[in-house]
Amino acid sequence: MAQAADRRRMRISGGFSLLEIIVVLVILTVILGAVSPVFIHSVRLNRGDQAIRDLIAYMKYAQENAITDACEYRLYLNDDEGTYWLMRMTGRDGEEKVFAPIREQAMAGVRRLPDIVEMDRPNAREDRDRDAYYIAFYPNGSCDHARVRLEYGRRGRTVIK
Repeated sequence: MAQAADRRRMRISGGFSLLEIIVVLVILTVILGAVSPVFIHSVRLNRGDQAIRDLIAYMKYAQENAITDACEYRLYLNDDEGTYWLMRMTGRDGEEKVFAPIREQAMAGVRRLPDIVEMDRPNAREDRDRDAYYIAFYPNGSCDHARVRLEYGRRGRTVIK
């Protein structure tokens, strides 16, 4: 009989009361509410940093492949839409150079900068047919003189020359 009473006491005192659980949940909610804006802001800034690194990687890719493929590559920049893409010279049509999009999966297609990153009008050559500016990378390792300004978050501006 004494054992049965001890078991009942252990069952009763073995758990948490509903009030204790509610208090813990309220404390966790307050902590998450205070931490989440900071976390979300840092994630957005990291996306901006990564987008700038990706754009620089595209430039390096274009310069290296212009040398190895012995043909001109162009990095196109559309500041209105915040997009960029690579094209490769495939030949000539009279005096005109003919360019085609890159086929390599990792570099193919149009890339968009995240909303946190704003691109100023690039200081580069303009291609009115494609409604974009471009930086040409040549087989001898040189490239056009250009300047791309990117602004994101509170960190200020990044200028790629």
